[in-house]
Amino acid sequence: MVDKHGNDSRYFYVERLDKDPLLPIIKRECEGGSVIHSDEWPSYRCLTSEGFIHETVNHQENYVDPLTGAHTQGVERSWLDAKISILKKKRGVPIHMLQSHLDQYCWKMWRKSQPDLFIAFLEDMRATYIINDD
Repeated sequence: MVDKHGNDSRYFYVERLDKDPLLPIIKRECEGGSVIHSDEWPSYRCLTSEGFIHETVNHQENYVDPLTGAHTQGVERSWLDAKISILKKKRGVPIHMLQSHLDQYCWKMWRKSQPDLFIAFLEDMRATYIINDD
């Protein structure tokens, strides 16, 4: 998933690309009423009935839908960058570790403007976990 403004991206490993694993992730990660652009993959057909504004593009006809402007170029480019970073530069990862590598990649993209990623990591850890000084 990629924010249309390019400010946020999230990746999730799923074994099957059908509605059952995809819909719970979409419902958890996207607010109701959000505009979702996708290709015409059958698993996404339920998004409108689930409370999302679903705009599609048929890649056999256009890369950008001429009526709605819907396209998937941002998410495709973002996924290409993630694949290059994880699969090519790291020579692949075992499937059971893929989600943690995707999470790390997303975190680095969110914090890319930070001058020191280690300090940013410590700050995020402090904000995430309660530390008892007992």
